[in-house]
Amino acid sequence: MTNKIAQEFQIDEAVIFADRFDEEYDIKSYVSEISFFEDLDKSYLTGQLVFMDDISVVETIGIKGTEQIRFSISTTEKQTVDASFTITMNIVSIVRFSKVNERNSVYHFDLISPHAYRDANLKISRSYTGSLDDISQRILNNHLNVKVDRSYMGGTSPIQNEVKVITPYISPLESVDWLMDRATTDIGAPFWCWQTLYDQREDEEFVRFGNLEYMMNVPAFNERVHLLYSESRGQSVALGNISKQGVTIKNLEVENVEDTLKLIYEGAIGSRVVVQDTYTSQTINKHFGITNLIDKLESKNVFSGGDQNIFDESQELTIENKTRNTNEFDSIWFRSINSYGTYGSVNSYHDTPDPSDALNKLRSNSIRSLLNRNMINITIPGITFFAAKEKGVSGVGAGDIVWVDFLTSDVDDTSSGNLDEEKSGLYLIYRCRNIFRNTAHEVVASITKLAKNPTQ
Repeated sequence: MTNKIAQEFQIDEAVIFADRFDEEYDIKSYVSEISFFEDLDKSYLTGQLVFMDDISVVETIGIKGTEQIRFSISTTEKQTVDASFTITMNIVSIVRFSKVNERNSVYHFDLISPHAYRDANLKISRSYTGSLDDISQRILNNHLNVKVDRSYMGGTSPIQNEVKVITPYISPLESVDWLMDRATTDIGAPFWCWQTLYDQREDEEFVRFGNLEYMMNVPAFNERVHLLYSESRGQSVALGNISKQGVTIKNLEVENVEDTLKLIYEGAIGSRVVVQDTYTSQTINKHFGITNLIDKLESKNVFSGGDQNIFDESQELTIENKTRNTNEFDSIWFRSINSYGTYGSVNSYHDTPDPSDALNKLRSNSIRSLLNRNMINITIPGITFFAAKEKGVSGVGAGDIVWVDFLTSDVDDTSSGNLDEEKSGLYLIYRCRNIFRNTAHEVVASITKLAKNPTQ
C-alpha cells in the first residue's frame, strides 16, 4: 500500500513588485523551492528562490535586481499546527537560468533582507557616545529604520564602559558588527546581532541582540520532548503525521570537528595580550588560558550542569625541555597601542584600562572558536521549529536552544539509558536554513555545544 505524503506547508503568496511596476506579479503557482538562511554572525537574512517559468513572466517583468518579493507561507494541517508568516526580501540577482524545453525555463534568484540592501548604499562617519549596544541600536534605528529585539540579552548590557567612537566610513551594518564584536559580558561571553525568518512584524523589520551567557541559561524550546537521532525511529515515522515527525532527526552530518590544533592556531587555548597606553604609560601584559575561561563559564551555568567537553585538561607538551599543559603556552601574542584621554574621561573603542577587559577580548574570540569546533548539522522537519509560531511567539531559529539526544552505538551500555552522553545535550542553534520544497518543509540547522549531556 502506498503511503500518502502529507503537504506540510502552503504558499499563500509569492508576489514580485517594484516601483516601476504598475501591477504586482504573483508567481506562487510556479515556485519550486524557497530557502531562507539565518546566521548568528549575520545581521540580516539571505535566501534563494527557484521557480519554473512557462508563461515568460521573467521576460515580461525584466528582472533588474531592484525588485522585491513578498512571501506568505502557512501550515496546511491546521488541526495539528496553525502557524504562518509573511516576509519581504529583495531580489539581488539571477544566479542561474536554464531551459528545460521550448516553453519552460528554470530561474534561481538570490535574495537578501531589505535593510541589508539599503545598507549597501550608505557609508557613515559620525561620532557616537554611549554603551556599545545602545550605539548599535541608534545606528540601526536612525540609518536603516530597523528596530531591535533585546530579549536575548536577558537585561544584561556589555560590561565595557561607555565609549566614544567615530565610525570610519563604513556601512551601518558594518558599524554594528564592529561595535558588537567588542561587546562582552563580565566573563567574556560574546554578543551577537542577527536576524531570523520571523523578524518582520507588521511591516517593521527587527534584528536581535543577544549574549551567550543568557542564551545558554534559557530552557530549550523542546525541554519536555527532545529531538532524537535514530535511524530506526526515522524510518517508522517518516510518512506519518507531521507532529510525530517533528521529534525525529532525519539526517546528521559531522565534519571537521574536535580540531584542537586549529584552536591553538587561533589562540583559543593559550595566548597573551599586551596593551601599551601612550598617555598613562600603563602596560597590561596578561596570559589567557582556557582553563580559567572554563571556570568562568561554569560559574555562570553556561554548561547547564554538564561537564565541559571542549578541552582535554590532561594534555601536556614538552617544548624546550619544559613540560606544561597546553593552556599554559602563548600560541599567539595580541598587541595593541592605545592612548587614554583622547576623549577626556570617556574611553575610546580600544581603551582597556582594566586588565580583565583586555582579557575579555581574548575570551570572546576563544568562545567563538570553541563553538565552531563542535558544530554539527542536523536535518529535521520544519514543523519542529515552525510550531512555536502558533503559540504567539517567534518560531525557533538561530540563537535558540534545542535539546538533542543521540543513541549510543554500544547496545550493551545501559548505564545511561542507551544515550550517548558525549553528544547528547543542550545545543545552541548557530545557523539555520529553512527549505520549502515540493511538499516538505525542512530545516538544516548547524548546532553546537560546550558541554556533555546535563543531569536531567
